[in-house]
Amino acid sequence: MPKPAFRILAPLLLFALLLLAACQSEQPTVAPSVNEAAASQSSSTESSAPEPVASSQQQAPQAEQPAQQPASQSEQPAAQSDSAAAEAMPETIRIVTTSNLVADWAREVGKERVDVFALLPADADPHTYQPGAQDVAQIADADLVLSIGLSLEGGWLTELVENAAQSPDRVVELGDDVDPIDFVEIFDEHAGEGMEAIPGRLIVGDGETGAATVIELDHGEVEQDALDLGSRAGRIYPTGSGRFAIAVSSDANAVNIIDGGLYLEAHEGHFDVVNREVDTVGLDLSGDRPVHLYVGEEWSTVFYDDSGEVVLINEHELEEDGASYEPVRFNAGAHHGAAVPLEDDLFAVTAQHPDYGSNPEQYRLPVSVDIRNLDGDVLYTAERCPDLHGDAGNGHMAVFACTGGVLAVAAEEGEYSHTFIPAPAGEPEDFRLTSVWGTPGADHFFALGSSVGLYVAEPEEGVLEQVIPASEDLRPIQVALSRDGEFMVVVMSDGEIRLYDTHDLEVIATNSDALATPVETGFWARPHVAMAPGAIFVTDSVGGEVLQLDDHDLDVVNHWDVAGTPVKIAYVGILGETEGHEEEGHGHEEEGEHDHGELDPHFWFDPIRVEQAVNSIAARLSGLDPAGQTFYRDNAEAYNAQLSELHGWIEAEVAALPVENRLLVTSHDSFQYFAQRYEFTVVGAVLPVTTEAEPSAQDLAELVETIEHSGAKAVFAEKSHSNRLAQQVADETGAQLIGGLYTGSLGQPDSEAGNYLDFMRYNVSTIVAALQ
Repeated sequence: MPKPAFRILAPLLLFALLLLAACQSEQPTVAPSVNEAAASQSSSTESSAPEPVASSQQQAPQAEQPAQQPASQSEQPAAQSDSAAAEAMPETIRIVTTSNLVADWAREVGKERVDVFALLPADADPHTYQPGAQDVAQIADADLVLSIGLSLEGGWLTELVENAAQSPDRVVELGDDVDPIDFVEIFDEHAGEGMEAIPGRLIVGDGETGAATVIELDHGEVEQDALDLGSRAGRIYPTGSGRFAIAVSSDANAVNIIDGGLYLEAHEGHFDVVNREVDTVGLDLSGDRPVHLYVGEEWSTVFYDDSGEVVLINEHELEEDGASYEPVRFNAGAHHGAAVPLEDDLFAVTAQHPDYGSNPEQYRLPVSVDIRNLDGDVLYTAERCPDLHGDAGNGHMAVFACTGGVLAVAAEEGEYSHTFIPAPAGEPEDFRLTSVWGTPGADHFFALGSSVGLYVAEPEEGVLEQVIPASEDLRPIQVALSRDGEFMVVVMSDGEIRLYDTHDLEVIATNSDALATPVETGFWARPHVAMAPGAIFVTDSVGGEVLQLDDHDLDVVNHWDVAGTPVKIAYVGILGETEGHEEEGHGHEEEGEHDHGELDPHFWFDPIRVEQAVNSIAARLSGLDPAGQTFYRDNAEAYNAQLSELHGWIEAEVAALPVENRLLVTSHDSFQYFAQRYEFTVVGAVLPVTTEAEPSAQDLAELVETIEHSGAKAVFAEKSHSNRLAQQVADETGAQLIGGLYTGSLGQPDSEAGNYLDFMRYNVSTIVAALQ
């Protein structure tokens, strides 16, 4: 870093002052510090000490200096050499920050040892900031560049650094050090809080009619008989992402793909939450008796018994093409069959019984399985599965239920194999399993036979062991696995619901009172289970209800009355996964964009996370200036004590606010960290994730509906945005418009939000006063 002129002249000036003092007095002389000498030189000779490059709007008032300076800056004896005195005070560290919030923290940590310049002016919006040519010069001269990170600055910071020929090692993204949350986790974290809602919908099929009811989980509305499936649905399963549900109605020869309407839409550098009405896609999948449906992570399959046609549905292509999507089709011969997706676009498909042609009814069940590709070509055949009925997969392996045991078929890295796992010793000769459950990535499968009970199958170990026995009086009738395969829900014939750990097969919790008894155990009336993040849903056809159970202790936390015979059920909604989009090339930021990435950058609304950022700043400064390590650490500790005090003050202020009133509607979705820390619920935001685009009329209408259902009392506008749309939403909902929250930057230095502590106090006071 180039030395200012006064840094070069300071030692000469100091020497001259020492000589002058020695001539005027015989008393021991104490020389002024290097800082004092430099200050004197700066004030008397303006040309020798250039002013720091910072405007009054970008530079916060100088913090009060500590009573005692660190040893490296304290007064030195006159006998100390000029060179030693010069080494005691390091050159000022030049810091550029993208945010004036970060600039405030950096000044508190570095004080007089740093020179801080904030690119973002007061009262500005970080999302729409456009850097100029002068910013390149600021970056070029910086010893350290501090940014929020987490995609807040988009591509413009990278471009600035490259144009300034600055080393990327000097650019620090503080967001990486604060345990950031992401825009999807937001929903999971607040599931069950406040309104006890999770983001999604339930599709509930009737056991006697072709109607399907939709339950809106965010506000509890039951849309009775909202969909017509043609006939009662034998199966309704959600797809891998949770956006769609597929319902098979054999009596109507119909397969309906239902768009749940709530999903993430990938754009450059961010994911928007889309919230539309539930509706069928309109894809024509009618055929000769569709019966068996299987849903994998990417592919779903439907087997048509009377024609042998296999239809393969790719979810990513379905998202792109909608009603014009053309699924893959091939024929495996008529029989009561199934197809299970494997890796590399391969499928384990049951094969027609060799004697099917002589007696289709007697030989309707297959006895072997083929591995086929997308063209329907048979690549491998696995024999020996008498009376095959029931199947599940984990991605590279499929397990089929048979008389006498289970058949496991595997395709892994171009190698194909199969193994038959027999029933445990002592089981009857007619031992038969008819249903199997598995989940991607899990090595264990669970198989059920109505007369023998529930078994765990470990294909890699060649083991089949009983978990729950069956008797005439008590037997398991329904099973569901969590998406990660970590726990399992089992419904017993007496109405007891059990939660199992799938690894040690221990019972975690039970509930014997939730279901109306006696329970109907037949296929078209028995309880069915759907899983969602943080919740378990069970249909009760006898009680005419759908129950929501806690996924830790099985307590009933919510219920909905549903007319008719609620049986089949699927959860559609956001499951917190974006990996599929990333694999397809979505979700990656393009240069010059200002949109958010997966992670939420607004961590400054949580003072505890700001403490972590402050510690990171102190560590970076210590690396550049080891002699000041204690100085930076002490300053960070002192400022963190103020942040801790701020946190305690916020808790006390919020404590006076009833939990049911802690509902936030804001202009921009930036308060999720605040909501998480202080037990608020973010009902909605007027603007999308990116503030550069206006919401559609449909977006605003849906937000209005959500606010009305939630009972939110206020809509909070922001200093850096027009309140036109916020006013429109407030007018339509009857909520009060509260103007003037500071969100993306500090205010002017002399304003009520001139520094971070005041910024937070102002916002909290405004929110609490409005929601009383």
